[in-house]
Amino acid sequence: MEVRESLEDIEIAFRHLEFTIKLLSFCEFGNINPKDFDTHHIIMLDAGSLVFSTGQFGDTNSLIREASIAVLLAFSASVLALDKGFEVIGIKPDPEASDNVSTLRTLVYMLRCAQAHGIADPHWEARGKFARTITVDLDAGPPIPPLDLQALNGKRFHIDQLGGYQNWYRIREAANQVFSTTIGA
Repeated sequence: MEVRESLEDIEIAFRHLEFTIKLLSFCEFGNINPKDFDTHHIIMLDAGSLVFSTGQFGDTNSLIREASIAVLLAFSASVLALDKGFEVIGIKPDPEASDNVSTLRTLVYMLRCAQAHGIADPHWEARGKFARTITVDLDAGPPIPPLDLQALNGKRFHIDQLGGYQNWYRIREAANQVFSTTIGA
């Protein structure tokens, strides 16, 4: 995979994350009517048809639950895409590194590991030298909270541990700067 293909995958993954966050917001504010959505639905395909019955999304809570899971799945895809981006440019996770780029890379890798342990219910997985506290400094805005990966090991991942989705997008921007520096080199 080339760097430009990887950047395109990152763009697609983050656009899908944006879509799912908006979908969740629409569900939470009641902008999607469960009665309109939870219908018998047939999709005609060349190789056959898909038939979806009613009963899965019949109330607002069901829609919100499923939209929340969609956000988690989209987040996982964005983590995998960023991780692959670092892999493509040849930056490996280094649990002992202290420079900001390497620490950013290691954070993305640790997030990938968390997603690998349950995409709809991710858990931190930090062993050996990775079981340490890491701090990533982003150029602007509030810092990402230091992450004690040893204490988080085995615990459920929550986006708030990074300071929310706004920090995840800031991490993406920092990674994009690393990628564009590599492309320009």
